[in-house]
Amino acid sequence: MPRNLTSYTVAARAGILELIKNQPENKPLPSLRQLADDFDLHSTTIFRLLHDLETEGVVWQGPSRRFFPASAQSHALKGKPICFIGRNIQDWSQLYQEILEGVTEVCTTNGSPLILHSAPNLVQVPVQLEPAIIATEEEQQAEMAKLLKTLPKGCAGYIFDHLWCDAALKLVPFPRNQCIQLLSGSEEHTKVITPNYSAGAKLIADYVQSRKFNQVYLVESTPEEPLLHRSVNQMQETLANLSTHGLNFYDEEAVHALVREIQPHSCFICTEDNTALGLASRIREADRKTVEMVSIQGTGIVTAPHTRLRYDYRRLGRSAASGILHGTAIKQMAPRLVTQQEDD
Repeated sequence: MPRNLTSYTVAARAGILELIKNQPENKPLPSLRQLADDFDLHSTTIFRLLHDLETEGVVWQGPSRRFFPASAQSHALKGKPICFIGRNIQDWSQLYQEILEGVTEVCTTNGSPLILHSAPNLVQVPVQLEPAIIATEEEQQAEMAKLLKTLPKGCAGYIFDHLWCDAALKLVPFPRNQCIQLLSGSEEHTKVITPNYSAGAKLIADYVQSRKFNQVYLVESTPEEPLLHRSVNQMQETLANLSTHGLNFYDEEAVHALVREIQPHSCFICTEDNTALGLASRIREADRKTVEMVSIQGTGIVTAPHTRLRYDYRRLGRSAASGILHGTAIKQMAPRLVTQQEDD
């Protein structure tokens, strides 16, 4: 049990579990008020018990906010759409393409349309080689408020871009179990599905230490981007016992100077895969062949001869959609390290 329960709440929990055993899956459990009266407890206590049971996969809170036996979820949501709320399709990275391919696979199997509800001002991706511009908290709140007025009705659930801040997600009126934020988030207003970044950071740290590089550089691209910022912090913590140097990919002067003077047997750890490819191109043009590029974002665009983490983002997308449609457990995705000449 997730909480330290009193004898009254233990009895109520046992009573609710017994009720669920005999409950037809398409029929909701009694209302919170009715259960509170039946077990002589406050309705808030009953809600917490049901929320715990939902976390354990015993009950499911439907779009009507009523609770059902968990087995009702797949049947009730058969054919109902999932809505992705995030950046414009033309601003999707390879990472988001892979995730949404996974979401689409599950939606297709379930007969559920995938609706893309774009927030055009969430992020601006410049044409030139410049960092993306992410909407401020106030801008995100305004964007979310506008989107909520036009959201389609009757969706099974909602998947949110990781760029949404808590202040914007707080405006979302749907039950938390219907909402999943991808890749990063506080979990205050939605569930969150992420790769296992700490495991990835450890794989990279162990590899870098084993190679005994002369210089190790940690390269970031967009400091304001929450996911990349988290990746940098994670790597800094994991590499705390190594001497590393920071480098901003968009600091043209610093990159130019470093490429000209870089030592042999140096390593660049890049938090974003496109950054890794761009920096590798610059280094190759300068004929620095003894430099190793290590990419940690984990999409499929970085290949041999570069060392890279590989996360199965399609599986992550499938897990997010299955969590909404079937109530399956959401687990962190473990990475694997693909070194230089290995194939994915």
